[in-house]
Amino acid sequence: MTDSEIVKRWLESLNSRGKSRHTLAAYQRALEHFERWNKATYGDAFDPAAVIGRDIQDWKAYQQTVEKASPATINQRLVALSSFFTWVVGQGITRHDPSADVSALHLPKRDVKSLEEKDYRRLLRAVHAGGNLRDIAVVELLGGAGLRVGELLALKVGDIEIHERSGRVTVRKGKRGGYREVPLTKDVRQALDDYLETHPGKDDPDADLWLGQRGAFKDRSTVLRVLEKYALATRLPAFGPHVLRHTFASLYLKANPGDVRGLAALLGHASLNTVMVYTEPRLGDLAERMEKIDRSMSA
Repeated sequence: MTDSEIVKRWLESLNSRGKSRHTLAAYQRALEHFERWNKATYGDAFDPAAVIGRDIQDWKAYQQTVEKASPATINQRLVALSSFFTWVVGQGITRHDPSADVSALHLPKRDVKSLEEKDYRRLLRAVHAGGNLRDIAVVELLGGAGLRVGELLALKVGDIEIHERSGRVTVRKGKRGGYREVPLTKDVRQALDDYLETHPGKDDPDADLWLGQRGAFKDRSTVLRVLEKYALATRLPAFGPHVLRHTFASLYLKANPGDVRGLAALLGHASLNTVMVYTEPRLGDLAERMEKIDRSMSA
């Protein structure tokens, strides 16, 4: 089997596991980057069986010191290479994984990915303009209740409770089996109510909540495709459902400063330490606060 055939089969395996096209493209670019570095360094064609751990350490160092790539970019490439070699070993093409002992770069704790409020509003406008009631309900619920994508996909019709002035979504089996109820805002209630009116199983509490042309949504990739569609429409970088969970957390703390316990309950976190990451200021926030120092001194 040629190297190009190996890479092709690896990408096909990722696709069959539901990886988004953006992830596939990023992983392919990462492997191609390593292949170019390998060629420039050793003058040899890429051979997975010839790669050792020191090669990947040197490649990582090259990105840090010569390319000056961002830590997030380097880590993404390392994840892609790890995925490739894990698959290669599983296929019996090589006997060892040279990436196993290469660690990722530590990122600042405050590097939490979420949409800026203005970008989140742009996203909501694009989804509503599209007119697909299911998509509207999906995005409103992810961004308005902070659910994990697995929790979203597991919802049944009976897990949504809507009244004139209140409503809630019941997560029956969250992370580590946790159960919680999350209140729904007016906009989220309206989006869900509109969608449920068109749902063929709206009177069956055990019916799957999310339906597509091929049946119920069961895989994370279906949600990714929905988000990719509207990210493209709003010219936002591609993002996954967890970004909307982070966006919900950031907006909640902005509206309710210091209410870490409340946020932990809504997100289904048993430990407050996990939620503390959302209290860390962004670099832009710190820059703005430092500008205030200059303004106060010149006043």
